[in-house]
Amino acid sequence: MAVIEKKPEERLGEYVARVRESRGMSVEELSAATKVAVSYIKSIEAGDWHAFPVAAYVRGYLNSVSVKLNLDLQQVLACYAKESGAKLNNDFEDVSAGKKIAPMTDSETKKKSKAVPVTILLLVLAFLVASHFLNLDELAEKQFASPASETPVVVAEDTSSAVQEIPDGAEAVPVDSVQNDSAAINADKGVVEGAVSQAVVDEAVKKSDLPASATIFISSDSKADSAKKAEQAAQDAPTTNKTSFLLIGSGEARSWVGLKRRDEDNAFLKEGNIGKAGVKMVYNTNDTLCVTIGEPQAISKMILNGVETPLPEMKFGRVTRFRVYGGKIVK
Repeated sequence: MAVIEKKPEERLGEYVARVRESRGMSVEELSAATKVAVSYIKSIEAGDWHAFPVAAYVRGYLNSVSVKLNLDLQQVLACYAKESGAKLNNDFEDVSAGKKIAPMTDSETKKKSKAVPVTILLLVLAFLVASHFLNLDELAEKQFASPASETPVVVAEDTSSAVQEIPDGAEAVPVDSVQNDSAAINADKGVVEGAVSQAVVDEAVKKSDLPASATIFISSDSKADSAKKAEQAAQDAPTTNKTSFLLIGSGEARSWVGLKRRDEDNAFLKEGNIGKAGVKMVYNTNDTLCVTIGEPQAISKMILNGVETPLPEMKFGRVTRFRVYGGKIVK
C-alpha cells in the first residue's frame, strides 16, 4: 500500500484524519484495529496532546495508528514532538494488548465512491417529483370529476341578516324578559289618559292614508276609483288616539323588541327578548308608538286594540320597523 505523503502546512492530526478517511476507515474501525480508544484517536486528530498524561503512551498510540495506516513513523513522531514540545524519543509503550497490528492491505482499503451519495440524492429528487405529480393528479381528479362522483357541498346559510339588530340606546336584556308581562302599562305615567297634544295627532294623521282636510287631487283615472281609495283610507284611519299593543311569541325564533315614542328618541319606553311560545309584550299608550322587531318569525300574533294585525313586510332584511297610532299601523 502506497504511503500518503504529509502536506507541509498540514498538522499531524489533520494528516492522520485525512489518511484514515482516504483508507475508508471510520474512527471506530481504526480504534478496533489498533486497540486505541476512540476518545484518544479523536484527541490525536484534534491535536489535543494535553489529553494524554504520559508522553510514552502518546508515542505508543501514534505507533499503532502509523502501522495500521502505513504512515512514516519517524515523520509522525517528529511532527508530534514539534507540536507538543516533547522530546524526540523513539521509546513508546506497547498499547497493542499483545496483538500484532498488521498494516492495511489494498484489499482492505474501502474506496470512496460517489455512487452512494449520488444515488441517495437521486432517490430524494425522485420522491419529491413523484409527490408533486401525485398532488397535481389528485387536484385534476377533483376538478374534473363528474357531478355524480362528487360529494355534495353543503353551503352554510348566511345568517348575517338574522342577527338581531339592537339600535343605539338599547340595553342588554335577558331572554324572555317580558315573560311575566302583566296588565297594560300607560306609556307616560305623568300624562293623563287622553291628554295627547294636537301636534301628535296631526303628525299621525298626516302620515296615514287619511286625507284629513288636505285637498285630494284626482288623476285622469276614473273618479270612482279615486273615491274608493279615499273611502278605504277613511276606514283605515284611526278613530281613537288610544293604542293597546300586544305581541305574542311563536317559539320559532328569538327576537329583540324595542318600543319608542319617536324614531329619533334615544331611550326606549320598553324593550325585551321574546323567545318562547306564548310570551307576551303588552303596552298601552295615547301617543304614537315606534316598534322595532329584530326577527319577525319570533312573533306569532300582533293584536292592536283587540284586532289581530299582520306585521308589515320588509323588502330587505328581517328587521321590521313600523309606527302605530290609535290601534292602527300608520306610515
